[in-house]
Amino acid sequence: MNADYMTIEQYVECKSKLIGKIATYDILIESMEKAMLEATVSGHLNQWELDDGQMKVRSMYRSPAQLNTAIRGLESLRQMYINRYNGRVTRLVGGSL
Repeated sequence: MNADYMTIEQYVECKSKLIGKIATYDILIESMEKAMLEATVSGHLNQWELDDGQMKVRSMYRSPAQLNTAIRGLESLRQMYINRYNGRVTRLVGGSL
């Protein structure tokens, strides 16, 4: 990796507020979906890059399936942060014994 580029983890960690992390995941997912579309058309994918004007992110993927797995993971993390922001939790209540 080049020193000018950062990892996805570093890119997300630089955001301190929950709403900032949610927006960051939106940017990452949208960019990866575009890369997935290009990989579907061309049949191959070597690397994925994102330049948001402030930071550059680069990651290597072996196949479109691996990129798809990464997108699903980011969507899961995004939903977790949305739930934290909205205050949604799961409450388990025991039944009568």
